[in-house]
Amino acid sequence: MRYPAFWQHRGVLSILLWPFSLITCRWAKSRRLKAQNRTGALATDCPVIVIGNITVGGTGKTPVLIALAQALTLRGKKVGIISRGYGAKIGVEPRDVAESLSVQMVGDEPWLIYQRLGLPVVVHPDRVRAASQLRARYPEVDVLLSDDGLQHYALVRAIELVVIDGVRGLGNQFCLPAGPLREPMSTLSKRDFVLINGAPPNLSAPMPANYWPVAFELYEICDLHDDTRYTIDEFIAQVLPACEGRAAALAAIGNPARFFDALRSLGLKLETYPLADHQPVPAELLVHLGRLAQPLLMTEKDAVKWRERKPAWHTQPGQVFAVCGHIPLSPALVDSVLALLDARSNTAS
Repeated sequence: MRYPAFWQHRGVLSILLWPFSLITCRWAKSRRLKAQNRTGALATDCPVIVIGNITVGGTGKTPVLIALAQALTLRGKKVGIISRGYGAKIGVEPRDVAESLSVQMVGDEPWLIYQRLGLPVVVHPDRVRAASQLRARYPEVDVLLSDDGLQHYALVRAIELVVIDGVRGLGNQFCLPAGPLREPMSTLSKRDFVLINGAPPNLSAPMPANYWPVAFELYEICDLHDDTRYTIDEFIAQVLPACEGRAAALAAIGNPARFFDALRSLGLKLETYPLADHQPVPAELLVHLGRLAQPLLMTEKDAVKWRERKPAWHTQPGQVFAVCGHIPLSPALVDSVLALLDARSNTAS
């Protein structure tokens, strides 16, 4: 779903749609209340940390999941990841990314997560089934991270971690379809951790006391022809002068503007091509991109699809680059997650 401009303010259209947003809010509250009153446990004996959001659009969930998985692994945890596998036709049985032959079989985000981490990743729209399959295949795993699924209440979770885009914030603070919220913003106070990704000095809504500021950072740029890797400083010094600081940028993510702004902060003069989240590059756009004189930069998520189906014109180094970024997590945040995980695991046992 695209993020329309009117979701950022309360205008005529959002006010007209406001009665329908009340239905969304009540439905979301009802589902959460039923989940809280339900007894039972996850189909496995493994605690789950859900990384999700309460808004439509990209907020940085996947970089946060990757960073948290790395941090927990360094602390001695055996981490596994489950995901919906958006855009892929999974079928009846969950699919193990390690056994998959292409991005199309599992979706771009699970493929990227597996490539970055090398940890077990299993995908299925039913996250309980994905969790059960992962634990059956990898019994050594002792904590599961769910990529999204905050509103997938069939999956019992030990910890809920919400990621909010610091620039968009909570928009006009209305639920769908009048605004971007999947559920009322009051539910944030009931979540364990709220991460504000790139928070500006003043958000459009007061944040709960359990929030943590984080920020997306670029750290490496990879030539997709021969896998030559540059630090940001090396790219600026060695590649940009040849193209006089001009480049094209492609992003099929939830918030392409965030990616483009990060590139502009490097001093690039950009020609931008935003696409819908997960959208393949249209054939006519591929032809156009092949005629450009300047290099093409794209996100890591777009690059995993490009590597499999790169066009015939991509024959030389210096044409197409993947821009790699991450969201560092503070040791204090990781300590807090681990402490709460241990406390709730002891309570459950």
